Amino acid sequence: MKVILGDNQFFGVNHFNLKKGEKMKLKFDSVKKIEVFINDSLNIGLDGFMINSNNTGYELISQTDFKKNKEIHYSIPYPHKYANMVNEKGMLSMLNYIIKNTYFIKNILIGIKLIFTRNVKYLIPLVLDVEVPSNLKKGSYIYMQNVVTDLLVGMGKGDLIIDFINTVTKLGYKPGLITLNPVKLNEILTVNDKILKVKELIVCFNINKQGFNTFPSKKAVENFINSKPRYKTMGMSVFASGAAGISESIKYLKKLKLDYVVFGTSKLKNVKSNFELLKK
Repeated sequence: MKVILGDNQFFGVNHFNLKKGEKMKLKFDSVKKIEVFINDSLNIGLDGFMINSNNTGYELISQTDFKKNKEIHYSIPYPHKYANMVNEKGMLSMLNYIIKNTYFIKNILIGIKLIFTRNVKYLIPLVLDVEVPSNLKKGSYIYMQNVVTDLLVGMGKGDLIIDFINTVTKLGYKPGLITLNPVKLNEILTVNDKILKVKELIVCFNINKQGFNTFPSKKAVENFINSKPRYKTMGMSVFASGAAGISESIKYLKKLKLDYVVFGTSKLKNVKSNFELLKK
């Protein structure tokens, strides 16, 4: 089981304690501080780190060379950025932003196809071009955020999930999907043999001993993990945003057949102790 550093602490996200989240955010108020913490964590032995594509995450990846033998897990799109654009200036402002920040003529042509056909599959390569820094090393993971993944699952748009996986792979990266309901997502993935041939695909989801934010249920997710899906699995929210006992949580995780686990913390001593317990 590989261990990945999460990014919630960098952006003040704590689903169980909002005040604690705000304190963490103040600790990481610059890209440099985040970079130092990540490198220190990688030096402890973690296999890699996860970061999302908000302005800070984009800048971090754009200006930093991390160790070549460590994995980068990069999640897109950052939904709040696009939601604010649409709320303030409408859909055309979002499309205008994407086209302005697209650097290749072929993608501009794709944008024209999007305008005239209104087929949202043409939005995928445009968003990837805008959201992914040009110097993100090939072989890194690019994830679809759960807001988008679960929306597509709910709409029955498995074809767009396939398009995302294929596009990411063609660009030389490895695909990942973040979801709040891995059981429902698995129903879509298992009927598409083309997806299952992408051996590097990772599906990331909540799982913890307390069953906190674990959908559709803790038992259902446990059964899903132990069914050995034909792609890799990653557990997140593994400490229930700090509400769970660390030692007991790790004992629980180690009984599951996860390929990856990702956790966030604002203290290096916690990174070290958690890593040692997971690898013991």
